[in-house]
Amino acid sequence: MRPIVLFILSALIYVQALGQCTLSLTEAAEMTFATNSKIKATEFQTLAAKRSRQAALSLFSPQINIHSGWVHAQKDLYIDINPLKPLLGSLDIAPLLGLDWRYTIQNRNFGFIEADITVPIFTGGKIISAVKAAKTSEQIAISQGLAQRQATFTELVERYFALSLSRSAVAVRTQVLEGMQQHLKDISALESLGMATKAEVLYVKYRLSEAEQELAAATSTLNLAHTALCTTIGTESIGELTTPIFYIQAIESLDHFITLALQSNAQLSEVRSQRQLAKQNIAVHRAEFFPEIVAMGGGGFTRNVTNILPRWAVGVGLNFKLFDGLRREYQYSAAKNTYKRVEALELATQDDIKLLVTSLYNSTTASLERILALQSSIDFATEYLQMQRDAFAEGAATSTTVIDATIELAAVRIEQLKCAFEFDTNLAKLLEAAGASDTLFDYSNSSTKHSLSYEKE
Repeated sequence: MRPIVLFILSALIYVQALGQCTLSLTEAAEMTFATNSKIKATEFQTLAAKRSRQAALSLFSPQINIHSGWVHAQKDLYIDINPLKPLLGSLDIAPLLGLDWRYTIQNRNFGFIEADITVPIFTGGKIISAVKAAKTSEQIAISQGLAQRQATFTELVERYFALSLSRSAVAVRTQVLEGMQQHLKDISALESLGMATKAEVLYVKYRLSEAEQELAAATSTLNLAHTALCTTIGTESIGELTTPIFYIQAIESLDHFITLALQSNAQLSEVRSQRQLAKQNIAVHRAEFFPEIVAMGGGGFTRNVTNILPRWAVGVGLNFKLFDGLRREYQYSAAKNTYKRVEALELATQDDIKLLVTSLYNSTTASLERILALQSSIDFATEYLQMQRDAFAEGAATSTTVIDATIELAAVRIEQLKCAFEFDTNLAKLLEAAGASDTLFDYSNSSTKHSLSYEKE
């Protein structure tokens, strides 16, 4: 047996032994969504945005602070009027003059524990705008996570069906090789009986060598497709794929997908959220022109602190920036222009998405038309090959016509598989653009679908 045949058989045995379990597209999606690092990163991003929104909501709450300390000063704080005693010597207050006329206001050692509370009353809408901006940022994170999830799913679909296509291609090439080998035995037997020429035998050997090389190339592509799908799913090996390459004879209209995309496209949703964020940014900078009013109060427990100081206090505070070199005006103007820029970007994004959906729709329908057109070619090539085999057995056809018919049937089968693969991948991309990637399962499970697979033949 030739070394190239041994290599092919070894590779096929290896791939066959890689996985004894089955794997559907749904199961592959579940595994991918559970392990994919990019999806996990967007999940953490969404969680961080959620916490930021919760932090913004706390701006409505009272702010309570506690202060404490123990102080040792250089000396006591006191009032000493003993130097005035000589001036009062003429008065009959001898008992009083004998006293120490020094009053300690504050002992050098004292401690305190105090609490103060601040409640916002009016901030010009700054807090409300900050909360709305935080909610919008969370929505942006959600849209980005959805976009990443859908992009990953499209990649999974492409690699899943690429592996299915590769396995079917290997199966078809194996059938061709086995047919060539059998035909070589037949033509060699006829040559020994003088019923075939040496040139016919050499031609069959030449075609057999080509079939071996094509099978080797298909096997190499199969190994690469297997590795790529393992990378996406996050596993080391993959067994039998139970969701075959498929097509359906008709899909919804172009207007249906455009309408769906304008409603649900993740990228467009993100741009719309960016516009809302820019709008809230305008409100935040507009609030800079208004005063801030807060209610405040405080009190606490002290030790060795003079009774002259109050133990509690309440009040209302106002803060208003009178002039800051026109910084507020320029920032407010910049925020309005940013909003206009994002608004224009939203319109441009809508046009781009319409164009993308149209392009993907045309590619999908073109693949479908090609699949249907190739089916009649497959039917003819199958019947023609059988006719040539029968004719060859009766001596009415040459080995060349049998080989050519075999190769033609294999080529048409693989071409139809490629078109079906393009249909599936283009459909996945179309649904991603429409923001409805999950509906691919509805198509794959539809009663009107047609499956294509030569893997088990």
